[in-house]
Amino acid sequence: MKNNQYLLFALVIGLFALCACKREMPYTITGTLDLPSQIPYGDTIIDVPSFDGSWVYLLDFENQLLDSARIFDNTFHFEGEVDSRDPYFVQFVSQLGSTLLVVEPGDIEIFINPDITVSGTPSNEAMSDLDAALENLNSETYEYLAELTDSLRSTGEEVSEELQMQIAEQFRESMNHILDSAYEANRHNQAAAYAVIMRHIDVQSADEFEQALSKYPKSIRENELVQINLRSLRQYEAMNEDDSLIFDPSILGIEELDAPEN
Repeated sequence: MKNNQYLLFALVIGLFALCACKREMPYTITGTLDLPSQIPYGDTIIDVPSFDGSWVYLLDFENQLLDSARIFDNTFHFEGEVDSRDPYFVQFVSQLGSTLLVVEPGDIEIFINPDITVSGTPSNEAMSDLDAALENLNSETYEYLAELTDSLRSTGEEVSEELQMQIAEQFRESMNHILDSAYEANRHNQAAAYAVIMRHIDVQSADEFEQALSKYPKSIRENELVQINLRSLRQYEAMNEDDSLIFDPSILGIEELDAPEN
């Protein structure tokens, strides 16, 4: 009798463990288009067409179609279930552009006006906030440099290379502070991986990126988006090492490219 009780207890514990490991929860993705009837383009004005009836897509990072929806009355909708412990990154693609988003439990909102903003769930909110902070820093730095350039030119001076380097270094320090803060604040969601990739976006090789990852926990090192970035770096390096991909002028009947005449 005791053996049967132990067997039943082990079975119950096993079922609880299984439920804890994989818990499917619903998600919705609702999109809204709020576009003007006309937009300026250089010196001209372009009429914005209706996008009703056109398709929008969710793709993985091998460009495989995961889901699709049609726009009606300037809205579209996706829904499904996702493992609450394993939300994942996808590419949202439309005629109006594309963006990165996280499929996770909850109600995700995509707003197109015409920039694409994703909100509604923790990872997507954090990534949008991070993008906005970086864009704000970029705008502030550009405005500061423009004002400094105008000020110096009014006195007959130019912005020296040394000063440009100092401003660039200050920009980098401020950007890294934003990214490090975003990582620390979002270690419980997918925005942390996004912040790590942006933090090391200027690495020169896959090995350098992998070395940078060594200071992060396993959950970051094995994150899907981080691994995709690492594979992309390795593929890029392999392409550069493949001599068959180097342009050979002889295929055009030219032995070598002559230098342009002065």
